[in-house]
Amino acid sequence: MFKKNLVKVLGLALTVFASSAQAMTLDWTGGYRFEWTEVDRPTLGTPGERKAYGLNSLYLSPKIIAADGVNVVSRFDLLTNTSYEGSQLGEIWGLNNHTTGSKAVSNNQGTTSIQTSHLYLNVNQEYGALIVGRAPFEFGLGLTYSAGKGAFDHWYDSRDMVAYKIVVGDWFFMPVLSRKQSGSGFGQGKTISSTGFQLQYESEENKSTIGVFQENIRGAQSALDYSADQITAYGGVGAVATSDLNIQRTNFVLGRGFDSFGFKVEAGFQTGETGISNGTEDISVNGYGIAAEFYIPKLESKWDWSLKAGMATGDDAESTEFGGYAFNKNYDVAMLMFNHRLGQHDFLNTNVGRSNSNLTVGNSADDESISNAIYIAPSANYVWNERFDVRNTLVYGQLLNSVKNSVDSTKDLGLEWDIELIYKPSEKIQWVNQLGLLFPGSAWKNGAEGLGSDFTYGFASKAAISF
Repeated sequence: MFKKNLVKVLGLALTVFASSAQAMTLDWTGGYRFEWTEVDRPTLGTPGERKAYGLNSLYLSPKIIAADGVNVVSRFDLLTNTSYEGSQLGEIWGLNNHTTGSKAVSNNQGTTSIQTSHLYLNVNQEYGALIVGRAPFEFGLGLTYSAGKGAFDHWYDSRDMVAYKIVVGDWFFMPVLSRKQSGSGFGQGKTISSTGFQLQYESEENKSTIGVFQENIRGAQSALDYSADQITAYGGVGAVATSDLNIQRTNFVLGRGFDSFGFKVEAGFQTGETGISNGTEDISVNGYGIAAEFYIPKLESKWDWSLKAGMATGDDAESTEFGGYAFNKNYDVAMLMFNHRLGQHDFLNTNVGRSNSNLTVGNSADDESISNAIYIAPSANYVWNERFDVRNTLVYGQLLNSVKNSVDSTKDLGLEWDIELIYKPSEKIQWVNQLGLLFPGSAWKNGAEGLGSDFTYGFASKAAISF
């Protein structure tokens, strides 16, 4: 009798499981990436602080299709970097995370943690979509907001948010409510929240896009967790966080494509109060950046051409407000310039965005941003055959504002020549080899201070597989 009942229970369980399996589908995507990077003399002087490191990264993104139009989307990064929390940089090749015993005689490389980067509900309807949870976010060219979807993107923007995308023809409107910090746990207060909206027109037929994203970020003084270095970068020595955070950001994007030509332009503006005081005045921010991209497709030729140009404001030593604006770290125009920290000063005013003071020019990854500079970067790409491309890019840059207290400093950042060999054996596999040659300008000397401005070069070999 017992055996008969057991068989019935097992049969019922299998029936329920089969019914559930039919109602729910699990769709997997992911990617693996390995990179090797060397930079000969990032300080541009002596000591050179040469760096050479490998990065190993794997992510898995399962999507549970619970019902028609109802999805639960997630992303898990299996190799994480403890020096850059909240990134998709990957773990340093050869890093041994053993906490006990001798690493020298160990036969085990140790283990690493799993990072849950995204987990959100996406409900698609006929005229819109609801997003609830920790979701990626991007806008325009990625000047300010980038979801890190590129094969070699090391950074990503995400937020715990509730958003509803209302679609009408080629237009959509999406209000967004998000919380960046809940420092008090379950209680009220000590929060940093954001409210905003996105209005955008997109037409694949006309290859056109026009849009705006505006957000207000507010935070209680008790929730502000600036590092000591960040407070000093904003307000100088002796500055402290004494009031609430209130920042407004507005970004615009415009793009148009034709058969033989296309362009996209994005501008970002940031104003408001940092909550930091230098003892006599509150430190406000007022900066902006512009990025433009132009391209000429190859059509019947083996050549295609592109041009990147833009600028981002920097901090003015004569003003009490902070005027710097930093692009997203994913937005790269060169292998070295504005990508790796260079020189012996914070020439680009980007220390305000860094919380880890243990990382320096010689032991940091590609964590630099475009800021306090103007640049132009023409590029020519030659399609050698179906699998090989050869790309050459020239990048010229200038500072907008010299370093504080500098004497007779010029603003010439110099010229960089990047050469890339791109191999694509299939649509989902690519191997890129880069050589960057940097001829620094006299801005790195910082006038009478006479700092280093020596020639340097970098090499990178990186492969990515998506599935």
